Amino acid sequence: MINYRKILLIFTILAFGLSVMACNRNNDDLEQRIEESKHLQSHRKEIIDGMLDGGLASRVENPDGKPFIYVTEPFFMLTSEEQASLMNVVWYYFITDDRDARVLTIYDNNTGEERGTFSTKGLVMAE
Repeated sequence: MINYRKILLIFTILAFGLSVMACNRNNDDLEQRIEESKHLQSHRKEIIDGMLDGGLASRVENPDGKPFIYVTEPFFMLTSEEQASLMNVVWYYFITDDRDARVLTIYDNNTGEERGTFSTKGLVMAE
């Protein structure tokens, strides 16, 4: 089984060390950050695969420019900062190749209910 903390550590190095965290910034800045971080796509894919293999998520897809992720119970045990970091990776993975993918929708794998979103506004989880 994949070590969740290891996945988060890898992401932290990528996200914070290379300054690609999504923040409330203008569209030009977002475009620039996407262009400057395209080389990270393979690392983002590895983290997403690690989330799937490690049991943090069961599905990650982008049909018609509307990306979504189904997260499992261990995801909800992470801190909000850890959740935001992982969703940032998934969001950047999709928006880098599909600029129409503006919002990542987060679903609970057990209930199928929408639990939150991630976009330029950051992580917004339902109460």
